[in-house]
Amino acid sequence: MSKTSVSPKNMTPYQVNVAGEAFAVVLFSQAGYDVAMQYGTTQPSWDMIATKGTRTLKLSVKGTQRGGWGLFQSHIEKADYHKAIEDWKEEQPIDSIYLFIQFNGIDLGSAPRCYLARPKEIAEHMHTTRAGRGYTSLREEYLYKKGVGKGYTDRIPNSWLVTLKRIDEI
Repeated sequence: MSKTSVSPKNMTPYQVNVAGEAFAVVLFSQAGYDVAMQYGTTQPSWDMIATKGTRTLKLSVKGTQRGGWGLFQSHIEKADYHKAIEDWKEEQPIDSIYLFIQFNGIDLGSAPRCYLARPKEIAEHMHTTRAGRGYTSLREEYLYKKGVGKGYTDRIPNSWLVTLKRIDEI
C-alpha cells in the first residue's frame, strides 16, 4: 500500500482549521478528557474546552500545513518584534493554552505533529527566534539562509511535544 504525503495544496485554509480542530478532539478524548468545541470565527479566546475531573483547559487550536503559525503580525510596529511578542502575550487570557497542529509532510491518514504551550512559554521562545531578534511566526523548524538570522535554526522546544504527561501537567 502506498502512502500519499499531504502537500500545502491538498487542503484549503478552512479544511486545515477543520482538520486541526477535529484532531484536537481526538487527541484530548484519547487522553481521557471530555471535550466541548465551539465553531465559527466570532468565538472568544478559545476553540475547545477539555475537562478531566475538576480540571478544565481552554484551548486555542492552530493548524497549519506550511511549517509555521503566524501569531504576532497584527502587533508589529516599526519592526519591533520583541514589543509585538509582549503585546500579544499581554492580550492572552491567563488560563489559555495553545495547541499547534502541523500537517506539513504528514502522510494521508497519519497523525499530525502536535505541540502544546501557554502564552508565556510561547513569548519566551519567540524572543529567542531569528538569533534572538524575534519574529512574527512560530516555526516548527526553520533555517535562516540570509538576513540577520543567517545560519540560525528556529525549533519548537521538544518539551512542547504533546504527550499524556504534557497534557496532564500544562
